[in-house]
Amino acid sequence: MALLSAAMRDEIERRKECIRRVWDYRPVDHIPVMLRVESNPWGYTTRDHFLDGDKQFRLELEKVRLSLEMVPDDYIPSMRPDVGCVVIESALGGEVVFGDNAEQTCTIRRPLLASIDEAYRLKPPDPWSDGLVPEGLRRVRSFVERTDGQVPVSCLDMGGAMNVAFTLLGSEACLTAMVEAPEALEYLAGFITDVFIRFAEATIEAAGGIDHVTCTDFPYWWHPEGRKGHCSDDISAMYSPAYFNRFSKPFNNRIFQRFGGGMLHNCGPNPCAGEYLSHDPPIRAVDLAYRFSRGDLPAFRKAFKGRGVIYFEFTGTPAENLADYRHVMEALAPDVIAIPCLTCGPDDDVRGIYEAFLAVAREYAARMEWQAP
Repeated sequence: MALLSAAMRDEIERRKECIRRVWDYRPVDHIPVMLRVESNPWGYTTRDHFLDGDKQFRLELEKVRLSLEMVPDDYIPSMRPDVGCVVIESALGGEVVFGDNAEQTCTIRRPLLASIDEAYRLKPPDPWSDGLVPEGLRRVRSFVERTDGQVPVSCLDMGGAMNVAFTLLGSEACLTAMVEAPEALEYLAGFITDVFIRFAEATIEAAGGIDHVTCTDFPYWWHPEGRKGHCSDDISAMYSPAYFNRFSKPFNNRIFQRFGGGMLHNCGPNPCAGEYLSHDPPIRAVDLAYRFSRGDLPAFRKAFKGRGVIYFEFTGTPAENLADYRHVMEALAPDVIAIPCLTCGPDDDVRGIYEAFLAVAREYAARMEWQAP
């Protein structure tokens, strides 16, 4: 299925170059606006498309089609093959269940480990046979093949060492282990990281190579070459920078060392914001939920000046989102770049929404203190 003309492929390459420049703090005429159009004319629920790869492909293809047609600039087509956010947990034997609300994602029925000591009994799972992973890999391969490799896909939603440890142990046992059994928790985090890397490698193989994936985790935002590493660390919202440096950073580092120092996800809040960029290798960006992270703008301005990019997901009305983005610009410029990420429907004034954000994005770029061209 050929989606993109030669002219459109050239245009998308131009848009990618803008992302590369922004990640390097090189001048651009506007900060990219990550606007995507979503539509579900079939009325599929979240559970429907989690359980049926063909329905999910139909939804994702519709997003690509509408966004290419309706968003004037910046949009880079991509798809998200998604079987849920307990991929590693399922492969280790967690029972996958859905709740009563068909719009909610799945989870595992109960923590897999009765105590932190049971971490030592875990055996490495096989991505081609265990849990949700084989279906996820099938979807990755299918989505790439059905678009003739023209549309990159995200990898599976695997979280990261501490996110998965939190689910495997349960919240109380995981947080208690930081104090009472830190060596055992470090063992578990290392084991999970081994699994993450193996599953990411299998996903990249299924996609036909790393150039066909946006990054090594769930985001559909395209990451520049050499910076495809991504993991999630939502649990760091609940502990100090000292704990982050012991239980999160060493294991995140292994992912970034393998796939490039890309981006880290935490919905927020962000008590560890000052440590985010100082991974090894250093990362260049974070993706955050604005409503949970808006109180951390002063910390980000101090920690990210001239070297870190924030992807803010805005989920309000178009007017609310625009006001929030202007507030972000006022709080962070000229020191820190923030990229707005939002969705709208095909019946919305897509061009008008984009152009309103573009006006702020142009002003933002004009205010920035850029590195050398």
